[in-house]
Formats: sequence, C-alpha cells, structure tokens
Amino acid sequence: MNNYTFWALASTAVLLAANQPFFNRLEETKWETPYEEWRKSHPAASCRSFDGPGGTADEEWCYRCVEADSYETSFYAFDPVAPVCKLEQARAWQTGSAIAEMRRAVEARYGPSDSDNAVGELSSGFWHDVQHFRAGQGEVYLYRRVERNKPDAVELLARSGQLVAVRADDKRLLELDYQQQARVSTPIDRRLIQDLGKEFPGLSTLLAEEADATQRPLQVQTLQQLLAAAGRKPELLLAADRVASVLSETERGDQSVYHRTQTLAGFELNYQYDALGSGWAYQHDLLQQVWRDYRDTEWGDTAFLLLERTGWDTSGMCEPGSDQFREVITHGEKFLADHSSGPLRPEVMLAVGEAYETWWSLSRAGPNNDYVQPENYRAGAETARQKAISMYEQVVKVAPAGLEAGYARRQLPRLKLSLDTLQRRYFCVYD
Repeated sequence: MNNYTFWALASTAVLLAANQPFFNRLEETKWETPYEEWRKSHPAASCRSFDGPGGTADEEWCYRCVEADSYETSFYAFDPVAPVCKLEQARAWQTGSAIAEMRRAVEARYGPSDSDNAVGELSSGFWHDVQHFRAGQGEVYLYRRVERNKPDAVELLARSGQLVAVRADDKRLLELDYQQQARVSTPIDRRLIQDLGKEFPGLSTLLAEEADATQRPLQVQTLQQLLAAAGRKPELLLAADRVASVLSETERGDQSVYHRTQTLAGFELNYQYDALGSGWAYQHDLLQQVWRDYRDTEWGDTAFLLLERTGWDTSGMCEPGSDQFREVITHGEKFLADHSSGPLRPEVMLAVGEAYETWWSLSRAGPNNDYVQPENYRAGAETARQKAISMYEQVVKVAPAGLEAGYARRQLPRLKLSLDTLQRRYFCVYD
C-alpha cells in the first residue's frame, strides 16, 4: 500500500468478482486526501465532526463520513504547525459475506496474515476470526463483526502508514497519563523510594505497586515512622502523604459521620467519607503543608505540581465544584510567572494548557451532555483556546523530546482547527 492508492486489487480480479461492490469504494480511496477536497466528490456522504471517545490516535479524528451504510471514511490532522484534516482510515462492511473468500482475496494482494491479535482496538470484543495484514507502511484488518440483535458482517479496516506511525506513540502518551494520575509507582514515588527506601523499607513495597488490605499494618507502621522522623523535612512529609493515600479505610462506622480526624506523631490527618468509593478519602493535609510551608524549594514545587494535578481539589469528590480548570489556571500562571526556569515548568505549562483546553471544550458541549451547560463557559472560551495553543507550543519548544511535548503535539492540530477535543481533564464529575 502506498501513500496514495488504498486498495489495488486488479491482479485478483477473479477472487474479487463475487464481492466487487464491497471493494469498489476501497479501490477508489486515496490516502492523504484533504477532507474539503474529498467532500466535493462525495456530496451525499453523511459526515460528522469529532464527538468521541478519543484516547488513541485512531479515535481522535477530525471528521468521520459514512456512505451507503457500508463505507466509513475517517480524516485526521497530525501536523501541529499547519494542520489539515486528511483521509487516513477507511472501513467497509458487508453482511452475509464469506470471510474465507475475502481472506483469499486479501492474501492474494498482501500475502499471509501476520497476526490474529486485535488487542487495543476499540470494539474488538465484537471481532471474530481476526486477521491482520501489513500493507506497505499501513495495515489492514479483516474480521467478522458479531453483535447481539445485529446481522453478522464481514469488515475490512485499513489505515495509512501515517496513522499507523502516530498510533505507535499511544503507549508513550498513556505513560504520561499514568504518571499524572496513578496512585503509586510514579516518577515521584520512585524518587522517594530511592532517597528514603533504606531508612523506611516499607516505602519500597507501598509505593512501588498497588497495595491491598493485607498491607494495611505496613501502611500504618510506615506512616508512623515517617511522621515521627519528619520534623521540618519536607521530603518525609511528602512521602507520608503518598503512603497515607495508598489505602483507604472501608469501615463505615457511624452512618451520620462523614468526617473524621486521625492524629499521628502530632500531625492531624483528615478523612472524608466517599459514598461512591465506599471508603474514607484522605484529604492530603500533609501535601498541602509541604506546599504551604516549603514554597520555592524542590519539594514545595513538587507538592505544587501534585496539587495542580488534583485540580486543587483534594476531596476526591468535587467538593469545591466542577470547574477545577479555573484554579489550575490561576495557580499555574502564577507559578510560571514566579519560576522563569526549572525542571517542572513543562509539566506545569501542560497542566495550564489542559485547563484552558477544558474551558474551551466545555463551551462546545452538545445538547445531550448531562453534566455540562455550555452557555456557562462561552464567555472567554475563544481566548482560552488561543491560550491553550500557546501553552502547548511552549511545552514543545521547551522540552521537545518529553512526553509532555508528545501530548501537546497530539492536541494542537484540532485546537488550531477549532475542532472540539472533548477535553475534560479539569472538569470534575462525582456521580
């Protein structure tokens, strides 16, 4: 498969004869065709702009078009500097087809299948008899789609080499998401283990991987040890905060009590009952203390970053309200103004960019959204979009090889084209 012709099966005319309608549109499809140009020659196509779910490159499209209820064409923008939505994925389906015959036709063009694995593909739970083929730098899937109350269908899904290359970066970007939101085993946790693990061996267990109830005694013991030694040492306080949050207490007790306090080594730790999580959510008192008492130090700045990532809502239950992006912007911009350099600038810039993007995307929410009233966010939304672009561009400039820059490059094209990204990173829903 080259960059232009998606499907060229003339050499397998005999095999294709019985399924010619299924292949006709695919044979005509050309990769990298701009959406506006393609639309002129397909006026009857039913097209919609991005409406989710997102998360992986192939599900972060600009436009998706359907023709004759059996052909779907998807357009993507990858250039963060001068984005254009181009054709990069095509899907065709046909009910009642024999998959064996289809497979022979595809094999005749691309050789034998190299895999029957569809892990990571959206909706692949409905895929049966999966076959994957390499087509130049692109790829082709052939499978049967089996869904309840729907007729079985044979489907072909094909992607350009460009889309395949961008999808290969998904795992790196998922690692960024993990670093930002994981309970344990983040870069900060690994640093704490490295610095303090010999003196407090429980850290190597509690912060390295998800804990279970059997490790509660170790959690309590390690927390007490850290706080007894903490004094005026912010790194110990931050480590204690991380340990306090790895396991929540599930015992409900008095049904009328939704707040309780625990005092350890003179430090007061507050907990709120989380009805949805059926447990007591630690309120990160120690994290807030590190930020409050040790600002402009390494660990004070680290505490700031962690608070920024929470949306400045340590309740875990949206107690300050849904609009976390406002606090992230206010605190983040002040931090950046006060820190003209430093290792955390790219991460703070990314958070501020995500916050502005959240604001703009909320203003674009559709009428069927149960949680968002878009009219509440339209004032200033266009400025927010422009500021999100500016922040992301700065991230790319300051740390071009980092995970943050990879994420920024992924978001920039659709933002520049004013296509909704459904960003909700700093919009809190407790339901």
